[in-house]
Amino acid sequence: MIVEHVEVRCVRNVTEASLDLCPGLNVLVGPNGAGKTALLEALHLLIRGRSFRGRGVSFLLQHGAPALSVHLRGSDPVRGRVTLGMARERSSDTELRLNGEAVRQASVVAGLLPMQLLLPDLAELVFGSPRERRQWLDWGVFHVKHDYVDTLRDYVRSVRQRNAVLRTDDHETLQAWTGRMIELGEAVTEARQEYFDAVRPTVLECLETLAPGLAVTLEYHPGFQGDSLAEEVAESTPRDVKSGATQVGPHRADIRLGSERGRAAGVLSRGQGKALASALRIGQAKALLDEQGARSLFLIDDVWAELDDNHSVRFFGLLDRMDCQILATSTHEPGLAESFGAGRSKVFHVEQGVVSEHDRR
Repeated sequence: MIVEHVEVRCVRNVTEASLDLCPGLNVLVGPNGAGKTALLEALHLLIRGRSFRGRGVSFLLQHGAPALSVHLRGSDPVRGRVTLGMARERSSDTELRLNGEAVRQASVVAGLLPMQLLLPDLAELVFGSPRERRQWLDWGVFHVKHDYVDTLRDYVRSVRQRNAVLRTDDHETLQAWTGRMIELGEAVTEARQEYFDAVRPTVLECLETLAPGLAVTLEYHPGFQGDSLAEEVAESTPRDVKSGATQVGPHRADIRLGSERGRAAGVLSRGQGKALASALRIGQAKALLDEQGARSLFLIDDVWAELDDNHSVRFFGLLDRMDCQILATSTHEPGLAESFGAGRSKVFHVEQGVVSEHDRR
């Protein structure tokens, strides 16, 4: 889906903003604290149902305002014209609507528009905890198999229930939840492995474009040794009982990134880590485009502070060739926007929460 128009009201310091986006690069330019990131946050809230700053929706609501709202209008090759909106009053639940109809599951909206979020801590996908890479993997599986989100949710719940029972002497209930956890865990592992095997070549192809000559290996570790989750859980159960927590399974999975010199996190420079993280993000979008024809929206916060000139040219050149839509923030107007061609780039100025489109004629 291409986002054509966005309206934001009472999100942080943005009282009211209206943006007509182009299908290519859209840059929000302004000083720190102007409201640029709040606009990205508003779109993320609408599509993903939460803030990427990790706090509840109520923290996004402008001080003194009774409610916030975010609306967009777009075009989709399958659905045609699409309208999407959300509203949240300070003391009520979020109301979400798709083409005027109430939506009860946020995953329905998330499945409409594949959204990649690149923040200043982009390299944490490489240098950070396995949780970062599991989330990357699960994003990809979800956009290939939308019902995966239910399987994953049920698996996480089964692990929590099993952990609770581990602290009791209820062996019968422990056996029941262990069986359920294994069943769901095998389904999660199969879906993740299938997706990883499919996307891995595309990620490496993108890495060669972004950082020519940087040799990296990618290996999926499912969170247990060998081929049988059931056998591994059975062997681990005495340790689980002692610790009160399930030690093996997909919740301990990771994508192991390495090079001929060792673990990527230990040997890559910060710049190389950013290049690899970029390849992981862009590779997902490219695989989705190649396999399903689905175009991704990239939300990129202060990216020019994270990328050097050469990396920026390669990075945005790759996104342009993939026909991706981009909404990026910067403290200065980038000359790179000119390379996107006629009708493929726009610049907006943001000052104290007020947005105006820059006339570049």
